[in-house]
Amino acid sequence: MSHSKYKFKSVGNKKTNRKFDNTNVSKRANIGIKTPIRSTGTTEIFDMHTDFREQLKDNLKNLILTNYGERICRTNFGANLKSLVYDYSKDKQYNDTIKKMILKEAEEKMPAIKITDIQSVVLSDLEKNNANLRGLAKLKLRVVFSIPSARVNNQSVEVEMFIGG
Repeated sequence: MSHSKYKFKSVGNKKTNRKFDNTNVSKRANIGIKTPIRSTGTTEIFDMHTDFREQLKDNLKNLILTNYGERICRTNFGANLKSLVYDYSKDKQYNDTIKKMILKEAEEKMPAIKITDIQSVVLSDLEKNNANLRGLAKLKLRVVFSIPSARVNNQSVEVEMFIGG
């Protein structure tokens, strides 16, 4: 009676496989995917937020920069600022209009966040020139907010948009 030998080289995973390497794994739980989506090749498919403050900043920035119709199944999600990009020269209170739209959407879609200030950021000459080469103007806003339920104050996020008209 002969005994056959089985080889198991192609079965299972070795301990040295990358998915078992937890040397770079954060001790904190993952909360959500960082945007823009990217991967640094760690154990997660995408880079993840582990701090809820950073996740909320990311969510607020995405809310501000999203326009109606861009989210699947949530067609009224976003601040819809693209609808105003060519009203710059027509609307005397352009910044006030933008601020009202951001405040309205943040209050409705992210009620835990309380926006305390929306500021226009002064652009450098290089930023102005680069925008002008495209035939547009650039508007940069800093949105300052707090999260009262988490006792978090003085957080901010900056967004940029190109405007024309």
